[in-house]
Amino acid sequence: MYRFKFKNTNIRYFILIICFLIFIYIYFILLLNTNIIFNIIDRMNHKYELDTNYVYKDFINLVKINDYKKISEIKFVNKEIIYENEDKNIVIAPIVYIYNTHDTEKYYLPFISDYSITPSVKTASLILKDYLNDYGIESVIQTKSINNYLKKNNLDYKGCYEASRHYMLSEMKKYNFKILLDIHRDSVKRKYTLYEKDDKRYAKIMFVLTTKHKNYKKNEKFANYLNNYFNSKYKGLSRGIMKRKDVIFNQDLSNNAILIELGGIDNTIEEINNTLKVLSIALKDYIKENNL
Repeated sequence: MYRFKFKNTNIRYFILIICFLIFIYIYFILLLNTNIIFNIIDRMNHKYELDTNYVYKDFINLVKINDYKKISEIKFVNKEIIYENEDKNIVIAPIVYIYNTHDTEKYYLPFISDYSITPSVKTASLILKDYLNDYGIESVIQTKSINNYLKKNNLDYKGCYEASRHYMLSEMKKYNFKILLDIHRDSVKRKYTLYEKDDKRYAKIMFVLTTKHKNYKKNEKFANYLNNYFNSKYKGLSRGIMKRKDVIFNQDLSNNAILIELGGIDNTIEEINNTLKVLSIALKDYIKENNL
């Protein structure tokens, strides 16, 4: 009798082990299919980056109209969708330069991880570019990797602004940019970055202004305009203007340069999109009023 119980126990252990192994196998298959592993790797070493030489045009359009159900219909080629200007015969000189000094900053991803898209400040830049394009305002997005520049020049994380400055100066040789926008994502919690109005959610925005260079007053005028615009249309959507005197943030390169903290780590791409729509209108009005 004791011998029979011993064998029966072994069988049960064996079955449990087999079930456990099957569970692990299925679990990792699901992970691979949803690219969660890639997202984990991305958070660890930032090697899996969005290639912004290509724009997720279909994805951006769906985000803009909040039609998330159709995201699964996007056709991917090597995880990229090529963006092309619809009217190739018209060439307008870009006046807005959009860049991300901290280009690996990510947002919360509740639903689009299944489609190999991790929303980030790069995604925000692409959406903003698309909104500006709707108003006939051409812009250029900085697409080169900040991390690659740091590695090539043996710089630590503090060298990010040197890297973005290097890329920016290269583009400024080709174009006469009137506005420089450095889009970041704040690290504060959702309760500080969520704004709601008329049953619609937005990611709060904050403008960061340096006072370290002698011409900062001109940038302050630009920051005040944007901040006042948000306060007049959506009181509370802007977290205000933060002044810094320790870092220049490359704002010495233009009279209309600003660093924007767009939302926080817990904001969704829908909330980011809603705020970007407001920002694009504010920029449109500013450009028109100042004849840029």
